[in-house]
Amino acid sequence: MSVFLQRFIQNKKYILIAIGVTGLIGFLFGFYQYTHTQEPIQKFFHYLFYLNIESYTNHYQLYIIQSGLLIFICTYLSTSYVGQLGLLFITFLKGLQISFSLQYVLSVVQMNVIMVILMLCEILFEIIIVSIIVYIGLYISSYVTLVNFYIEQNFNIKSILNYRLNFIIASLIVLTCSLAFRLYIVPLF
Repeated sequence: MSVFLQRFIQNKKYILIAIGVTGLIGFLFGFYQYTHTQEPIQKFFHYLFYLNIESYTNHYQLYIIQSGLLIFICTYLSTSYVGQLGLLFITFLKGLQISFSLQYVLSVVQMNVIMVILMLCEILFEIIIVSIIVYIGLYISSYVTLVNFYIEQNFNIKSILNYRLNFIIASLIVLTCSLAFRLYIVPLF
């Protein structure tokens, strides 16, 4: 197990592969499960784009709350031993949310080229936010597991705090860019 974790940490592409595959499975599972899901769960996962029949409804307060909770939960999970499973489950849920909201928007809103481009930009921002948060969280969680259970060395709290600060700074920068896109660019169209 320790050889696997050491390779997992050293070759960071494995972390990206795990995130990509889990998000893709969630995205595809959302397309299958959309018609079989209960109404409250569908309504919960619909709100990624905040589009209704008439226009774009800007609920940036709700977006900040959701993203803040995502950052907080991922930060908490990154310090635990089973955090890898929780972080990958969050990636799965984000893929599920993207597919549910895409199906809802495509069935309700009349689409034009600008709306498709704006939706693709928002999807790209969401994927970047989740990828950065989960990537750094998986790295920290794997490092914590490796140091505490398999390697006989002192726990380097300075490097963990440095990774955690990088984690929070990177996620807040991407969240700010995404929020600026939602506030200033999307309402123009």
